[in-house]
Amino acid sequence: MRLYFSPNNPERTTLVSPNGVLQYQVTTTRAHRLAPPVLRIRRPADNEQDSLVAAVEWRRLGAHAVVRSNIFDGTMLELEVRVFLYKLGHHFTPTRYFLGNDDQEYRWKPSRDSIGHVLTHLNSGREVARFTRELVTEGFFRGERKWCLHVQPTTLDIDMVVLTFVIMEKRRRDRVTADTKDADEEVAEGGCEG
Repeated sequence: MRLYFSPNNPERTTLVSPNGVLQYQVTTTRAHRLAPPVLRIRRPADNEQDSLVAAVEWRRLGAHAVVRSNIFDGTMLELEVRVFLYKLGHHFTPTRYFLGNDDQEYRWKPSRDSIGHVLTHLNSGREVARFTRELVTEGFFRGERKWCLHVQPTTLDIDMVVLTFVIMEKRRRDRVTADTKDADEEVAEGGCEG
């Protein structure tokens, strides 16, 4: 399955199938100016309650982000993102692991040949999903270069793939932005003294 991003922004995007049908919508809002941003992932459904896949509250000032969803076991649960997408081993690695709804372990790791992450089944190493940019050869976006989450057939729920991907990609982009900002500040502080 291919899900195309329009636009390519993990905090505010629409994921559509190759034929242009809406599959997921991602929005980020704040209740008020000082409130933490809340990212919501929705899919088409008969009512508002059934459409919500997950909500991620990006807390500030050292508090850990939390995810609320019923995709874990069918009941609404709240988990810290660091517990849901956990690290093994190295403290500074961007690789994260999680237990899928099929009771199998999965791993999001940085892609070696492109920007973004690759989702693999931990035990078999089989690729489950990959974020890539491709030239679309058929369907609604034919002839366009679009960012795509390509999901292989799997026992893992597609909602879980989308949720974990959106969290991983938002965090990756936050790191890139922070690194760029730090580099800009270092250049600004340098200068010449005469």
